[in-house]
Amino acid sequence: MNGFRRLIVFASALALVLSGLLSTSAALASGWTISTVVSGLKLPRGIAFDGRGGMYVAESGLAGSGPFGMTQGAVDKYSLGTSAQRVWSTPFAAVWAQEGPGVDVLGPAGLSAVGTGCTQASAGARNGCQILMIETLNSHEVDNGVSGHLFRMDALTGAATDRADVGDQEYDWTAAHSDLFPSDFPDSNPYGVLVTHGGSAASGNTYVIDAGANTVSVVNADGSVRVIAYIPNETPSGDLPVRDSTPTCAAEGPDGALYIGTLDLLRNFVQQGSSHVYRVDPRSGESYLTAAHLWASGLTTVTACAFDSAGNFWATEMFRFNQAGPPGDIVRIPFSNPGEIEHIGGGQLPFPGGIAQGGDGAIYVTVFSAGTNDPIGAVRRVGSSS
Repeated sequence: MNGFRRLIVFASALALVLSGLLSTSAALASGWTISTVVSGLKLPRGIAFDGRGGMYVAESGLAGSGPFGMTQGAVDKYSLGTSAQRVWSTPFAAVWAQEGPGVDVLGPAGLSAVGTGCTQASAGARNGCQILMIETLNSHEVDNGVSGHLFRMDALTGAATDRADVGDQEYDWTAAHSDLFPSDFPDSNPYGVLVTHGGSAASGNTYVIDAGANTVSVVNADGSVRVIAYIPNETPSGDLPVRDSTPTCAAEGPDGALYIGTLDLLRNFVQQGSSHVYRVDPRSGESYLTAAHLWASGLTTVTACAFDSAGNFWATEMFRFNQAGPPGDIVRIPFSNPGEIEHIGGGQLPFPGGIAQGGDGAIYVTVFSAGTNDPIGAVRRVGSSS
């Protein structure tokens, strides 16, 4: 399914969510508090913190009028004190698709930040601080000069440096491997990015998760991309729809492996809890066809994931249905027991798009990452009251 057709399916599914035909009961989990940190955002997706406590948010932007069109997203940096203060905002191009009441925008998406040297400007790649953003789609579908590109952001100024054209390389890879998904390939929609720690210099590897190609790839220093894992599609099961798994995020586990969350959009609208988390160990030397191993199941439409400092896995569930509020939730899974899934939001985290642990130990989530054409997106802090 190419990026634009994927947008229409997403928009149509979103319209079904908004119709309120399906729901499950939920309530805010005991021992947690939720508060708003930043508001007025335009479909915020990725969120990340650097080693100095700076918070970065990717805004996809809002749709205009008509079925398709161009719009503008951004990457913002905030300092957090008694209140959040915007330090800078760097604009990026984005594109939207709309069908009936459903709308989606593709632009700035995944963010990753690691390292503590984030208070000085630098013209080149500095290992002490890595802040990366991935743009969605590819130039075969939207030729705006940024679609599918990986950018390094200067933490002090917000200046963006183009590191790699991931989208086109992934598109070419799927064209050469169309037998993996004949009905949908070639396709590419890079969505998640992760810089692994790699020691005190923060000089680890950079990985991109492609929701269109269904791949996990490493981005080399010269900008070339190498696929290390192909995330398998849903297997047939009764009358459930069979569509692609659509990986959206990667988190670095306590064991140094990557943990990949999937959207599994269509099947989740028939049977909630149809999303998965796969473990991929880049050190294993396995073939890309066998590198992904199922780690956890029972999640619903995962759009972002992270590990906290205690080793717990967290994920956003953008379209988990709630009677107590709009769709959306987050989950916490102990690393030692991936079958134990704790739902927390209870309707207070609508349409979550990104998740990260802040320097204060709390979990920060972007909300209204979909489901609206108004600037009502926000960052909400999820803290423990115990």
